[in-house]
Amino acid sequence: MNLATLHYFYDPFCGWCYGAAPLVTSASEIAGLKIEVHGIGMLSNERSKMVSAEWRDFVRPHELRISALSQQLFSDAYLEQVLDKTTVRLDSSPPTAAMLTAQKIGGRGVEMLKRLQIAYYQEGRAIADPRIIFEVAVEAGFDRELFTTTYQAVLQENLEGHIADSNSMLSILGGRGVPFLIVEKNSGFHSMPLGHYLGKPDVFKLDIEAILSA
Repeated sequence: MNLATLHYFYDPFCGWCYGAAPLVTSASEIAGLKIEVHGIGMLSNERSKMVSAEWRDFVRPHELRISALSQQLFSDAYLEQVLDKTTVRLDSSPPTAAMLTAQKIGGRGVEMLKRLQIAYYQEGRAIADPRIIFEVAVEAGFDRELFTTTYQAVLQENLEGHIADSNSMLSILGGRGVPFLIVEKNSGFHSMPLGHYLGKPDVFKLDIEAILSA
């Protein structure tokens, strides 16, 4: 029985969202808490781009701070195989569709998101490339044919609506960017400010448990 829902607004290419991953993992251990993941399409459609020196110079100071606060690893493989390349596309749509596919097949959207973040930031893999996505899906135990077929259907039928709904809900809830974490219980909402919890997954878990028990 779900007592509450943690709404997690994210983008697969948001370094701060990667920093927040341990919080979501800790929340997934709470009995009675449902987690709904909302992709905002930060780099979808006309906003997609190739990795460039300008992008690298923009994200690196943030990533150093994220790593210091969250202890999340931005590996040498990521630096060498992603940030030092100009052939890697940054497009939020394919990995967001992969998350939705995993959720549709087996309720494993959060797991797939986390696995894609590891593939990108730790293994240096281009997670906007469908070939990489399918490799990651198989590694996570999905049937390749089923995942591929469902992924194509999600791209055509669900993705744009999901992104539009996510941005609309984010605006209604007062979110000003991602990651944005908020607990819904009995039609009431309890914001979980990232600055209070980054690097403190145990505190995050305890505070959500307190909301559920109130």
